[in-house]
Amino acid sequence: MKTSHDAIRQLQESLETAKAAADTIDDLIAVHDYQDVAGLATVAAASLLTAASKFMEKDDEAAFSAIENAEEAIDAIYGIVDEDLSE
Repeated sequence: MKTSHDAIRQLQESLETAKAAADTIDDLIAVHDYQDVAGLATVAAASLLTAASKFMEKDDEAAFSAIENAEEAIDAIYGIVDEDLSE
């Protein structure tokens, strides 16, 4: 049987992996199409993982703040994609 501590630990591990991926995306040797979008997607993912962890820790305020950060990153993604499609 699993505990909330197990879930929090796994979410934290996933968050660290998402942050490492974001660092890698930011430091690619060659520029990649939609690299900026991929970076924003990892920011959104990290924010949602943080939100999930904070909900498990019963820290609703921090969780909602993390969700707002994810929404901002997703909005930025849509802005970039919409701009590219309109060109």
